Amino acid sequence: MKRRRSGKKHQESFYQAIVKKYIARKYGCVTVRELNFGGPKFDVVGFSPDTEEFYIVECKRTARPVGVGQTFGQILAYKAMIYEAGELFLTAFERALAKSGYSREPFWIHGARFVEAGKVPVRFYVALREAACLQPDMLRLIKRDLKSVGIIRVNQYNQCKDYIRVYGVQDFDLCRAVRVDVPIGLPTSPELKGVLDHQASNRNVCMLAVKLDSKIMRMKRRIRSSPHGRYAIYYRLTRNFIGMRPRKKHLHVSIKDASGWRDFNISSETQMRRLVPRIRKALTRTLQV
Repeated sequence: MKRRRSGKKHQESFYQAIVKKYIARKYGCVTVRELNFGGPKFDVVGFSPDTEEFYIVECKRTARPVGVGQTFGQILAYKAMIYEAGELFLTAFERALAKSGYSREPFWIHGARFVEAGKVPVRFYVALREAACLQPDMLRLIKRDLKSVGIIRVNQYNQCKDYIRVYGVQDFDLCRAVRVDVPIGLPTSPELKGVLDHQASNRNVCMLAVKLDSKIMRMKRRIRSSPHGRYAIYYRLTRNFIGMRPRKKHLHVSIKDASGWRDFNISSETQMRRLVPRIRKALTRTLQV
């Protein structure tokens, strides 16, 4: 039986549905559509548990060169959004999966590793209609600047293909996406930024302070931070249990344990990671008091 040929131009939601099924089948992804976490919606987002990679696709029905170029440009906005709010992206994806019946816990095992590593592995794609793929030279020109972005071609039969025909030859390289690790930017609270600026801390100390601040604030929803003058930040629930004093070349951390306050100077991520269990223990003790 011949498959019916369709030259009709559909709404973008139609192509989103086709692409969603395609990446789920081809890459073993759990997928969601129109993921929103505070900015432009991501058309299709899939995650492969086997490879621990996201597949993010921008779908467009336009065939005009300017429109195709804008579609590729949208990928840059997606990268910026993940950098600015990576944890929100992971949380929004987790919730979207839960709504579709997929257990939140299996995904968050992966998500927690991405947060700890400070980066999200992604393969970006644009999904284009057949009419937009009839100019391979134009697509090559665009991909000179966006080499990592792949192309999914939706042909006249509404099938997704991972190649474009160039003079009768299947060109897979033009459509291939390269994995990129998008860093997760850590938000700096105004209070912490003020202390770091006042203390003239070097870049390494600033990064350690921001990372430690993020880890502590994620430990419990009720944790509050407050500046102590212009020199320190204290973290508390019902009472203080952590003090952080940035210096120029190291980070001074005070932890309240059973015998009182203990002081530590850290200047590397390894030292910071070793302190995190002590901080959790101090938090547990604070909750029990």
